[in-house]
Amino acid sequence: MKVRTVIRRHTLTLSLLLALVGCGEPAPSEPEYLPADYSYLPRIKLDVATIEINDSWAPRGITGHLEQVAPLRPRDALSRMGNDRLLTGGNSGRALFSVDDATILRGRSTYDAHFAVGLAFFREGGDSLGGVKVEVSRSVSTRDESEAGRRVTLYKLVQDAMDDMNVELEFQLRRKMKDLLQTTSATAPEPGVVESEALDAPQKPSGVLKPVR
Repeated sequence: MKVRTVIRRHTLTLSLLLALVGCGEPAPSEPEYLPADYSYLPRIKLDVATIEINDSWAPRGITGHLEQVAPLRPRDALSRMGNDRLLTGGNSGRALFSVDDATILRGRSTYDAHFAVGLAFFREGGDSLGGVKVEVSRSVSTRDESEAGRRVTLYKLVQDAMDDMNVELEFQLRRKMKDLLQTTSATAPEPGVVESEALDAPQKPSGVLKPVR
């Protein structure tokens, strides 16, 4: 009887130790997602006195939308692009930067992103001076259906689409609105104070921006 008791006690102790060791194993960590930041890119100086940011866009429809589960929210990233890249350099007039589309939809086997922004110019009295509308689209295969895998995939999708948007915005401005652009060289005069106003801006912080290796 004594021998059996000792064996049972040792077996129980070993089981407890194995359970404790198993509980102590760290779970795989999710990539760290930082707020969007495009201040490292060249600034685009506009011949206007003020710049307004309108990021009041909201999703249309109720099914298939994934914008709110993306670690880097498309609307936040687009609004940050307007703040980081556009700079005032004039004494009159204004520019209105608007987020016109920030959609990510679930397809049959893809996540589909479509982003659009507008940049309109106005004289001091309100007359239009023209503008540009920039659109980009990207799709990615839904290979990893886990929650963590989906977040990584959506993050990379938004990041790639924003890379396209930053390039396309500058290209369209230099092609269509070059008369309202000013140089940002070291010899150019210092710009005035930027008066940037966000209309109906979301209160939540933007998602992360850190390359996933």
